[in-house]
Amino acid sequence: MNIGEKLRALRKSKKLTQEQLAEYLNVSSQAVSKWETGLSSPDIDMLPRLAVLFGVTVDELIDFDRYRIDKEVDELVGESVPLRREPEKAEAFYRKALEKYPNNEVLLNCLLMVIPHERMQEKLRIGQRLLDCSADDEVRLDVCRILAETCHLNDENAMAEHYLAMLPELYFLKTETAALIRSGDAQLEEIRKTENVCFSILTTMLALRMRREGDDKYHETARELFAVYERIDPEHADHASSLEEMLGRRLEFPLLNG
Repeated sequence: MNIGEKLRALRKSKKLTQEQLAEYLNVSSQAVSKWETGLSSPDIDMLPRLAVLFGVTVDELIDFDRYRIDKEVDELVGESVPLRREPEKAEAFYRKALEKYPNNEVLLNCLLMVIPHERMQEKLRIGQRLLDCSADDEVRLDVCRILAETCHLNDENAMAEHYLAMLPELYFLKTETAALIRSGDAQLEEIRKTENVCFSILTTMLALRMRREGDDKYHETARELFAVYERIDPEHADHASSLEEMLGRRLEFPLLNG
């Protein structure tokens, strides 16, 4: 049962007409009709109101073929990674994907990441919707990180501090512990995840040091670090290349391949 079929069944169980439901939600009856026929889906910030009205959880309301959708979205995100070097193309990709999977939290989070910081109000609107509606801690923390950086880049430092305060201190990595207690292929996957995180943090800090102090020694250190990182595991090559491009855009970090 998809979300439109579920909404229709729930509405009928409450003996409501489409017009009555529309009035309660302050939308048009045409909007309700489109939801129920699958032509569109309710906006993400509408879901809590629908859940309260029908006496179900938001998860129950949207739990339709979740595994298939999650798998397809994961594949789309993987496909989109190379596009992030060209934010305009990446944004178009995510907006098209959202037409097929409206309000998908992962896709909205990806969209939030590639929208330029100059469009701060749009980023704040999308980010706040995710913070209000998402129960996924990974999504929520990533949103806070993106909004803190966006506000800082727009000299809205009080707002940047607000979102920064929502992020926890980092005492340990779940992936680090997982690498210690797992074995075989599962252990290798957690090792790679942890290496990616640590490498990203270290190279970002090197880029910030170089920008603050204007010392080329950090550029050379980063060049050596990238080489070591790729020697450790050839699987790191794509991540290293993507990170280098990102640092070049965000922190004016000289590209190591140039």
